[in-house]
Order: sequence, then structure tokens, then C-alpha cells
Amino acid sequence: MFVSLSLVHACVFATLALLVGAIRIGMRSESALSWMVAALLCGTTEMLVLSLAQHGESELLAATLLVPPAYLCFSQAVRISTGGKQNWRVIGTSIALVICSLALLAVRAPFVVMTMPFQLACALSLGDGIVHLSRRPRGWVDRALLGCMVVIATLFLVRMPLYPALFGFEVQYAEIMPTAFERGLLLVSALLTPPSVFLLLAKIIAGIITEYRLRSERDHLTGVLNRQAFEQAVRGEAPRGGAVIYCDIDHFKRVNDRYGHHVGDEVIRLFADVLAATGFKVGRLGGEEFAIFLPGNSANDAAGLAEVLRMHFHASTHAAMAPDHRLSASFGVADYGPGELPNEALIRADVALYRAKGEGRNRVALFHAFGLVPVVWQPPRAVAA
Repeated sequence: MFVSLSLVHACVFATLALLVGAIRIGMRSESALSWMVAALLCGTTEMLVLSLAQHGESELLAATLLVPPAYLCFSQAVRISTGGKQNWRVIGTSIALVICSLALLAVRAPFVVMTMPFQLACALSLGDGIVHLSRRPRGWVDRALLGCMVVIATLFLVRMPLYPALFGFEVQYAEIMPTAFERGLLLVSALLTPPSVFLLLAKIIAGIITEYRLRSERDHLTGVLNRQAFEQAVRGEAPRGGAVIYCDIDHFKRVNDRYGHHVGDEVIRLFADVLAATGFKVGRLGGEEFAIFLPGNSANDAAGLAEVLRMHFHASTHAAMAPDHRLSASFGVADYGPGELPNEALIRADVALYRAKGEGRNRVALFHAFGLVPVVWQPPRAVAA
């Protein structure tokens, strides 16, 4: 039964290694998959040796060489899939512990002594991923994966004090393996390892899908929504009424002609950052044109926000520009009522934007709710006491 389970694991790990490797070829920038392929290859080799060996030195040598690297690669894949980077300190420490176990094996140290660095290397490798994953769990997959990793790491940790306590320091590897204690630990590990692999694979693939979806929705220069994604977001909003702002950088062609397209791109990014800081949905509709979607807000509220954004951008500077070159933008504002499509308000806001341009730029124009002609919006004046 034990040999059969090892062969099953070897086949599963080998199949997953081929699958993940194929995915990795198509996703060249996804390094988490590379670490996972390495972990699966180590696991496949270990399971094959385990199914053929009979608790001898070859099995012990293979376990020492392959098990810690398998968990180390697995843990690094966990780190990268959660937005982290390789932990070279843990990698170096784990390698040093494996070398220490190999040296103890070479001088025929007692098995209990020889296995201490090995167990610590496995627990340390898993612990690194556990700590990183516990800081940012994002759903049931992360929590399930975290639980599996904690249990597996605990299996390695409990061996260090319990081996000498239960069996003494002179017991041999072949004597420990048939015991109910060791078989129980191996069974738990065998039951939890495949689900852990599938959970991590699901997490990585879900992350890849999310990344590609975000890339398809985001403008590559500014990071805000592109036109298609913005229009979809507007259409998907509940018909409760609100307002939209349509805005445009003034005299942008002059910036490009005078300072070059690279400065023009930086100005566009600067303007997008100012708009995105509002927390509302912002879309780049083309060139230097942007829109802001404000569901549940009145036209006056939107106009007040537009005025704040106008002043903020007008106060901005760029190191490559002349000191007397002032950036500015024009804003058009329109509202929409409950049951009305926000896209219709966007058309009216565009009309108001052209009015702001026609009135001299660097201002906010509000499409009047009761007329066809937009009027230039004026900030409310403070009432004298």
C-alpha cells in the first residue's frame, strides 16, 4: 500500500510538472511557475525512489537531497504568487542545513542526529512561505493552503524533539520507518501534499488570469481604465443617478512639440494621477482626454471636485519644462437622473468641455440641467459675516 501510494504521487507530480511547465512556457514572466515546476520535479524523483527503495541508505540520501529543496521551491512559489520576491537568506540557510545533514550522513552519524538539520530545513522553508502568506490571505484558497502548510511544517518540527524522546539517539532509519508514529506522520503528509500543490496551482493560475484581465482593462501609460473598460463600468452601475466629468489637458500639442513626446507622456501620467487620487473610477478616453464617473453625486458636487482638480493640476510643475510654463486642463460636468444612462451624461459633459475650451480654457463648465447651453461654473463665494 505504501509503495502504491508513492507511485501514485510520483505520477501525479510528474503530470503536474508537465502541465505547469507547459503553462510556464506560455507565461514567460511568471517565475512562480518555475519554482513550482522545480518543486514538482523534486517531489516526483523522491516518490520514485521511495517506491523502489526499502528503507536503505539510498532512500535516506534521496530524501535528504530532494525533500528540503522541494518544500523550498514550493515556498518560494507561494511568496512570488503573493507579490513577494525570493528570500535568498532562507534559500541559503536551507541549502546549508541540507549540506550539514549530508555531511553527518557521510560520517555515519546516528540517524536522529543526522536528521535534525534536514527536519529544520524543511520546516524553515515552509515557515517562510507561511509567514508571507499569512500577511495577505485573499480568500478560501489562501486560507486552505495556509492550513495545509502549517500542518506539514508542524510534522517536521515535532520529529526533532520526539525522535530522541521516543526512540533514543542510537535508533536507525530502518527501525523508525515501520513504527506507527512515523507511518502516521507520513500518512498525514501524503494526504496534505497533493491538495497543497493543487491549491497553489489554482492560486497562481487565478493570479495570472486576474493580471491579464487587469491589463486588458487598464491604459498602459497611465494605469487608469481604458475607454472600453470605463464604458463597461459606467454601463454596469445601478441607475441611481449621479454625475460625470469630462476633462482634457489644455494645449497638449504644444507640450509635445516643445518638450518631446516623452515629456508629454509624463504630463499625461501626472494628470491621470491627479484624477485617480479622487478614488472614483477614472478612464482615459483617448489622447489627453479623461473622464471621471461619480455615481450618487450631484452636478454641483462634481463641479466642485473638478475645480479642486483643476487648481491642483494648474499648480503642478515638471522639471523638463520652463519655469514659466503652467500646465492647465479644462473640465466639463453633467449629471444624469435615476433610470438615465450615464453615457448620455458623458455626451453632455463633452459639450460642456468644449464650452470651457471656448471660454478660454483652464476652467470648469457645467451643462445646465434645464437648458441646452452649458454655463461656466463658478465656485460658490463665502458669505460675509
